Formats: sequence, structure tokens, C-alpha cells
Amino acid sequence: MKSLSQGAEQLVRCNRCGFCQEVCPTYRVTGQEFAVARGRNRLLRLVVDGRLTLEGDPELKEYLYTCLLCGACTVVCPSGVPTDELVAAARADLTRRQGLPFLYRTALHGFLRSPRRLAVPMALLRLYQNSGVRWVARHIGLLHLVGTLGQVEGILPGIPRSSLRARLRARGGTAVYTTPAGGPGPAPRRRVAYFLGCVTDNLFPPVGEAVIGVLERNGYQVVVPENACCGVAHRAYGDLAAAEDLARQNLAVLAGTGADLVVTDCATCAHTLREYAELLADDPRHAAAAAELSGKVREVSQLLAEEGYEEPAGVLEGTVSYHDPCHLGRGMGVRTQPRQILRSIPGLQFRELPEADWCCGGAGSYNVTHHALSVRILERKMENFRETGARLLATSCPSCLLQLGYGVRRAGLDARVVHPVQLLWQSYRNGG
Repeated sequence: MKSLSQGAEQLVRCNRCGFCQEVCPTYRVTGQEFAVARGRNRLLRLVVDGRLTLEGDPELKEYLYTCLLCGACTVVCPSGVPTDELVAAARADLTRRQGLPFLYRTALHGFLRSPRRLAVPMALLRLYQNSGVRWVARHIGLLHLVGTLGQVEGILPGIPRSSLRARLRARGGTAVYTTPAGGPGPAPRRRVAYFLGCVTDNLFPPVGEAVIGVLERNGYQVVVPENACCGVAHRAYGDLAAAEDLARQNLAVLAGTGADLVVTDCATCAHTLREYAELLADDPRHAAAAAELSGKVREVSQLLAEEGYEEPAGVLEGTVSYHDPCHLGRGMGVRTQPRQILRSIPGLQFRELPEADWCCGGAGSYNVTHHALSVRILERKMENFRETGARLLATSCPSCLLQLGYGVRRAGLDARVVHPVQLLWQSYRNGG
């Protein structure tokens, strides 16, 4: 839904049963009634009835934006109220009326519109980390003087010397990188477009290299096009016009690859690409292409499990647990496939993570905009991981990789956070 008025009938269905209290991460750490689905639905119903206004109540806006949009409440709701969609629709109404705050507008309309623009702030962050400024700022206590910003700084891992796109350009000599056709594995020799997300590209290039390596090993020809951001952040902050523009741009780019399928290592990108059909449903020029794309999108572990993959032979000693990203588990129903990959690796022992599908508190930029609340949610996840005794924590979302990596460092755990495909690629390489 694109506006709150379209969800008025669904709001009425909320009977305040309280099932959402058991699964809502924000409610479990705050205990506040308006930090849970039934409380938020009550506020939104007052807005629809004209007794509250979105732009006139700062406290209401705060409760709208403390929602993680994780969808846990929607799954357990006996009345089927899609609270995450209603909150997103309310944000869209608010953005249409008030616009975005300056910093959000700068990020969403500037840096996140293309990989080349995003390279600018990443270069500045790399300089900050590698020039010694970061070391000085931490050791003289400068970060404490900037409050929350100083705390948020710790979320960042080491910025790689170059993005994955830069590495691929250097390797292939062109902006659109394409691997040789065919490979030794059992999969059909199909052409797939690898939708490279912003976080993998700039913060986790080894994840992308593993994806390309595993796909090529299994017989796929991989095209890495110059796609833009999937648009999830724009949609989450209610900037539907920008999200639609990015969707149209990506549709054109992906159509030009001639690929049979679109694959990504990012749960959020996969879920967002599939939602293009809904986002562009009223666009007569692009609705059909968006609907067609929705059927072609696969998260990489989903693709491998569906079409079969070469059994890994290289032994990896260790124990691993798995965190379900919200967009992949609840959003796409992909739960068993990443676990199947992890369990197929020789020597690797799998241990189930308690509350594996609870949000880690990352939620895109949530760990920046609501850092203190995000950390409290993350601490619960880290305690559950500590219980497993595992030394590897796998997840299929780069945003979760970022948040969980921060959690591991913050908790002082002797563990490593990885993407499942990284372990599969390592096993392939160990096996020769």
C-alpha cells in the first residue's frame, strides 16, 4: 500500500489481542505500549479518524520510526494486520507532506542513487580509518565529545582498499563484468545477473567474490551490471518517488543483461527487487516488466538449493550458527536453504541459534538513527549466539553482517561473522 488511507480497513481488524508483544523486538526491550504493533495500530487509527496528525505530533513520528519493519508481528497476528506495511505507508504520507530531513535527503538523493556517487563518502571513510585520524580520535577521547555519532563510528568494519566493482573493472576492463560461459559443475549453463548491493560492494567485497566464484564453479555465466541501489532505504523512509525511479532504472539495466535469472547475496535486495511488481503496479509502461522480474529474483543460497550445486569436498573445521535475516526468512520464506549449504560442508558442525529469526537491530540505517535501542536488541542476539558455543555466525544479509560483526566485537567474542556462500567457496577451494 502506498498511503495509510488504503489500509484503513486493515487497521480496524486489530483486536488488541497482544500476540505481537511476544515477538516484537522493540517492545521486548522497552516495554512501551506504543512500541508494539497494537499500540502503533491504535495511533494510526487515530490518524485515519482525524484525531491525530502525522506532522503535528513528534512523539507519534518517533514511534513510527522506531519500528524495525521486521514483519514479526504480521506473521503472528491472528487478524492478519500487516503492521509493517501500515507503518511504511504512514511514513510515505509524512514524507509527501513534509519532505525528508536534510541529512536523509542528502544520503538518499545523493550518495545512494548510484555506485559512483557512493564511492565519494566511502573514500573519505577509508581515509579517516587509514590516515591515523581514527586512532587519534579514539585514544584522546574525541569520539566521546560527539555523543551518539562517536558510538555509531564503531559499527564500521575496516573499509576495504577498493570496492568490488573497482576490482571487477580492473579485472575485466569494462564497467559490466562478465565471467566466461559455462563451468564444471552440475547446474545448467545459464546466464545470471548478479545484483551487487551497496553494502557488499563497498564493505564486503570478499562476499561478492565468493558469490561469483561459487556460481561460476556451478556452471553459471555471471554478469555484474552497473545497477543502482535497490531502493529499500528510500522506501523505508517514505520516499516512494525515488524508490520508483530506482526501480525503473534497475529494470532497464537488468533487461539489458539478457540474463535468465537475477541473483543476489543480499536478503534485502532480493526482497526489494521482488516488490518492484507492487511498487510499479500503477505504471503502465513498467508494470509487466516489474512483475516478470519478481519471478526471476533469487537469493544465492535459494538458487543453489533449487537447481543443485556441486557438493563441497574441502574440510572446514569448526562450529557455525545461522541468523535469519528478516527480509529472507519472513519476507521470502527462505530458511532451510542457507542451512542446507552450511550442513553440506565437510567438518563444519551446525548449531541452531535460539531466536534465529529475531531481528538483530541493524535494519538498514536503524543502528545509526536509533543506536541505543539497536544495541539493546543486538545484545539479546549476542547472548543467544554465546549460548551456541559456535565460533562462526553466518547470515545472508550484508546489513546483518555489519550489525552482527559489531555485536561480536562489542561483546568481545572469539568469533567471526560470515556469509554462508563464503564458507562454501572456502570449502571448494580447500577441496581443489
